[in-house]
Amino acid sequence: MKDLVKRIDTVFVEVRDLDHSIKWYSEILGLTMRWNQHGYAAFTVGETSLTLVQSADVKPARHSPFNFFTTNIEEVHKFLAANRVDTENIADYGNMRTFDFKDPDGHILGFCQFDE
Repeated sequence: MKDLVKRIDTVFVEVRDLDHSIKWYSEILGLTMRWNQHGYAAFTVGETSLTLVQSADVKPARHSPFNFFTTNIEEVHKFLAANRVDTENIADYGNMRTFDFKDPDGHILGFCQFDE
């Protein structure tokens, strides 16, 4: 069926300590929380929600499940490194630059920049 999917509504990330992760995603990534209840906390990221889920059994993936988009990857990289976030070097693919970093639970997440 055409037009069945309109967008990705929510991406879920399991975390061990919800309160600590809320603070980290708010302060380090500058995300705005939409709501927090029953072991879930949702942040607004454009038209998509990033929802943290309280879990006792967190298993980070071996690669980033998504990238955050930025228009100034060098400044983002410097800011994260200055705040002691575990970051990789920026990779340059010509028309796109990316780097991975880790959240407090060891999830590998990414930032990317490209011409829109």
